[in-house]
Amino acid sequence: MTSHLTATSTRHGSTVRVSSPARISFTLISLDAESRRRNGIASIGVERPGATVTAAVASGPTTITGVEGEHHAALTAAADTLRTLWDGPPVHLDIDAALPAHSGFGSKTTTLIAAGYAYGLLCDRTPDIRWLSATLGRGRTSGASTGLAEHGGFLVDCGHPNPPDFADEPRKYLRPSHFATAVEPPTPLVKLDFPDWPILILLANGRHIGGAEELEWFTTTMPIPPAESWRTSHLVFMGLAPAVAERDYDTFCSVVDELTFTGYFKRAQIELQGREMVDLLDEGRAQPSIDAIAMSSHGPTCFAFTRDPEAAAHWAEGLRERGLIRDHWFTTVRNSGLAADWLP
Repeated sequence: MTSHLTATSTRHGSTVRVSSPARISFTLISLDAESRRRNGIASIGVERPGATVTAAVASGPTTITGVEGEHHAALTAAADTLRTLWDGPPVHLDIDAALPAHSGFGSKTTTLIAAGYAYGLLCDRTPDIRWLSATLGRGRTSGASTGLAEHGGFLVDCGHPNPPDFADEPRKYLRPSHFATAVEPPTPLVKLDFPDWPILILLANGRHIGGAEELEWFTTTMPIPPAESWRTSHLVFMGLAPAVAERDYDTFCSVVDELTFTGYFKRAQIELQGREMVDLLDEGRAQPSIDAIAMSSHGPTCFAFTRDPEAAAHWAEGLRERGLIRDHWFTTVRNSGLAADWLP
C-alpha cells in the first residue's frame, strides 16, 4: 500500500494540479444504539471518475470555476478559511473534472480535500490530509474520502467512540457528516492494495439524496438493531477484508452480494431509492456475467465485479438503451492517494 501522497516536493511552476480517486462505499458498519463505536465504513478509491483541481494564484478576488450550487459555496468557504489560516493569496480554483454530487462518489469531501491540498502547495505548505478534512468540516461520519485521499486502495475505518449519553440519544450522533458532531476523521485500521479486478460503474437513474432529506432519513431509520451492526462488522472484518488481502475473488464477491441483498442498512438505502433500483440490482445478480453488484452509499451509482467484461458491458449497454442507466464504464482501484503536479 502506498501510504504517502504522490506530490511534487519542489515547486516548479505557478499552477498546480491535484487529482484524487473517487470514493466507492460498500457500507457503513455500526449504526445501533448499544455498540461502543458508531459508523465506520468499508470503501475503495477508484481511478474513474476522479476529482481533478487546478489551482493558481489569482490576480484579483478568489474565483472558482467548474462547479455550481452547494459545491461552489463549499469551495468558496474552504478557500476563505484556508486563506485566513495561512495568510495566503487569492486563488483561482478550476474543477477540471467534477464528481457528480450526491451520487455515491464522496464528491464534496474528495473535492474539498483536493482543492485545499492544491491551495496549500501554492502557499508553500504540504497540508496534513486529516487536519485538512477536519478543518473543512468533513470526516464526521466516516473517514473514507479522507483516508482514500491519503492512501487509496481498500480501506476500513471503525468510526468514532460513542460518548456516555449515546445510548440515551443515539439519533443525536447517528447523522450524515454535514450534520454530525464535530470530531476528527477516523483513522483507517485496514489499509490494503486492491487487486486489479475490473469494476463496472453503472451511473444509474435515481434520486440524488442529501441535505435535509438525508438528515430526515437518518433520523427515522437510525438506530438499527444491534445484531445487524454486529453482523455487518463480521462480514466486513471476517469477509471483505481478508478476501482482499488474500486475493480471494469468489469470497469477496459472495460477501459483496450478501451486504447488498441482506444487509439491514444497505437494504434500507436501496429501498429509499425505490423500485427501479431494487429491480436493477436484482437483474444484475441474475446476470451470468455479473459476479457481484452493489450500490455506493445512498446511490444512485452502482458498481459490479465480473470475470467477463465484454458480456458485462453488453448487459450494461442494454440497460442504457432501456433508459435504466445514464452511462457505464470500467475502472480499477487506485492504490495511492492524491497526486500533485506543477504546471508551467
